[in-house]
Amino acid sequence: MTNAGFLPAVHRRQFLQLLGGSAALIALNGCTIPSGVKLATPAAGAVEASSPQRGGVLRLVFTDDLLTLNPGTSSTFADVDVAKMLYDALFWVSEGEEGAPIYPMLAESWELNEDATVYTLHLRPNVVFQHGTPFTAKDVEYSINRMLDPASGTIAASLSMVERVEVLDELTVNIHLREPNVALPMVLGGPFAQIVPHDRTTEQLSETPAGTGPFVLAEYVPGERIVFKRNENYWDPERPYLDEVQVIVIPEVASQLAALTSGLVDFLQSVSLENLAILQESPDVTLLEGVQGYYPVFAMRVDQKPFDDVRVRQAIKHAVDRNALHSALMLGRGSVGNDQPMAPGTPFWAEIPPLDYDVEKAKALLAEAGYSDGLEVTLTIAEIGGPRINEAAVAIQEMVKAAGITVLLEKVPASSYYVEKYMQVPFYISWWPTLSDPETVMPVAFTASGLYNESGWSDPRAEELIAVARGEQDVEKRKALYAELQQLISEEGGVLIPYVAPLLQAVRKNVHGHIPALPTAAQKIWVG
Repeated sequence: MTNAGFLPAVHRRQFLQLLGGSAALIALNGCTIPSGVKLATPAAGAVEASSPQRGGVLRLVFTDDLLTLNPGTSSTFADVDVAKMLYDALFWVSEGEEGAPIYPMLAESWELNEDATVYTLHLRPNVVFQHGTPFTAKDVEYSINRMLDPASGTIAASLSMVERVEVLDELTVNIHLREPNVALPMVLGGPFAQIVPHDRTTEQLSETPAGTGPFVLAEYVPGERIVFKRNENYWDPERPYLDEVQVIVIPEVASQLAALTSGLVDFLQSVSLENLAILQESPDVTLLEGVQGYYPVFAMRVDQKPFDDVRVRQAIKHAVDRNALHSALMLGRGSVGNDQPMAPGTPFWAEIPPLDYDVEKAKALLAEAGYSDGLEVTLTIAEIGGPRINEAAVAIQEMVKAAGITVLLEKVPASSYYVEKYMQVPFYISWWPTLSDPETVMPVAFTASGLYNESGWSDPRAEELIAVARGEQDVEKRKALYAELQQLISEEGGVLIPYVAPLLQAVRKNVHGHIPALPTAAQKIWVG
């Protein structure tokens, strides 16, 4: 295995875990919103109190220890949570709120030109990095060029539309694009897009954080704890409310649940459906369901037999009872999937006719494809996280037997899955977070050049729809383009997405101001 073959697997792990992340909610302060961006409304499920209280300590759990302090190279939720506390981005995409509104951070306001090829960003004044130097346009230029370096992985691929950054003055930059794109703020508000100082090298940032974020690193004991103190020089005079954030590393789920219910910690960022009953019994714990979610993907490589025949793909789609699968595994939460890479509740989800469960239709399609005596395929699975994927695989194995489809399950170690199996075998599993803007999903997953085109499927009409939609500033026209694309993927694509799982979190009742989302917006939270 060459290094070139290994890198996409590593980057996929980052992309899978961290896309759809969020940071802190901040005031609009007269921002100029690009066409189609929805302004914020109070989020359902937010933990609220009458008014924020300043002071106190928030105690979090990390399942994983940090792998890096270097922003933009995060590999775990822990890495990106820490980066969000120490650094700011130009924008914040609030995936935790309906419509995923975009808020200004280090870009105080912005405009997009008529043909959607130049963004003008007006930067926030009087912002200082934690090592004492002022934030200016030079830092934006340096940071975006750093993101464009192919060594940065996922973010470089997502920013391929950027041609150059032009510094106009100390607090104004133009970002020139190679092609029209209305979704650049979505990318620059993502988990890999922190702004770093131009006078610090990557090696220095890996040793000593130097961001503009709401907290500063006070203590780090690898494998045990991380402590953050309030940044007293933060540009937002009201936030953060907390004096301190303490992180405890607890890998075991049972120990995490015990720590929350006993009061040792205040917050669990992820709760499985299997553990809801335990937490519901605790009078001091509040369970939260966010608008974000996750969906499993059963990928069928269209460049490998038998999935090179669309009739085989359609037969499997019709042989799965999605309603039964959702009911059995999601316990009434989340939603039934229709093989669309957008989820209900996200702004661009299209209400298209659902794929019906029809065993006879599946048999007929297989017969047309030359499999009148039945079909045998191997589905490769591993413990890679995601929303009960392996349980779904076993259920699907049983369901499709009625249509004459035999599914053999090949379970491999998670440690080798992304290197040896992912995107290489004909039939395998994956999962994605629900993302609000199709531009963050469609180009990377459903084009011929997409870095994570897991099924290898592409279509001339799909490519055209994606290219036109990314430059369309009229929201309703853009939605119509993506609706046609979703129907095409559902009917002919190489992905089976049978359900969408909810994001579930749990907090102690003394925690307020939190909107369920990943990563945690600690600067919004207060305790009391």
